[in-house]
Amino acid sequence: MKSEVRKAVAETISRYLTEYCEANGTEPLWGEPLVGFADAHDPRFAQLKELVQDSHYLPEDILPGATVVVSYFLPFNKDIAHSNISGELASPEWAFAYMATNDASIGLGEAVCETVRGFGFDAESPKDIKRTEGTIVSRWSQRHIAYIAGLGSFGMNNMLITEKGCCGRFYSVVTALDIEPDQPIDWDNCPYKSHGRCGACMSKCRSGALRPEGFDRHACDKLCNENSHRYNGISVCGKCIVGMPCSFRNPRVI
Repeated sequence: MKSEVRKAVAETISRYLTEYCEANGTEPLWGEPLVGFADAHDPRFAQLKELVQDSHYLPEDILPGATVVVSYFLPFNKDIAHSNISGELASPEWAFAYMATNDASIGLGEAVCETVRGFGFDAESPKDIKRTEGTIVSRWSQRHIAYIAGLGSFGMNNMLITEKGCCGRFYSVVTALDIEPDQPIDWDNCPYKSHGRCGACMSKCRSGALRPEGFDRHACDKLCNENSHRYNGISVCGKCIVGMPCSFRNPRVI
């Protein structure tokens, strides 16, 4: 059943996003998705209360009796990524794609839930997961959940590097699926972390937030806020995930 569910969810996502672009008169904004399954009882979920923030949700908070969290990655169209390589602030195309993804994600989450329900299992899309007052982090870290679902590993740009790179967005739904979950990978896809090579994201970061010693979330947020003023509240940047060896592929060094 696991392969059937994975295929059905991927097809649901692709179909929904195609219909979204057609309905809104836009060119395709996303490539084919990746889908992973996280064990809702994985102890790493509890650790997110320390790694992210103490009010971070557990799968059980979203859906009592949760068993598996379905995580999916939506890679951006390469032309959109290319538009954002130059300049100090985000490109209009990048900001639009980010806004459209936010808009599409609500209905998409429900569509994925309906697909899971079609297999006879309950599912819920996380709600109220935006930043909590006084913080700059979410109550539901999509990237960490994608890691637990085995979709990739974190790069020096603080993004998850998947088999299709890191240039895109992550979402998830919590389910009561009775399937074996995927396992987090135990290696680094980031060549800088594994072999000290590359570091392109750090050299291209406009805010100085990316450094060998760690990620300065506040510096990153400050620049995203500058873009927010330019793009009517859309807090974006993305310079560290475009034009990179890891943008649309896994650059792992064996």
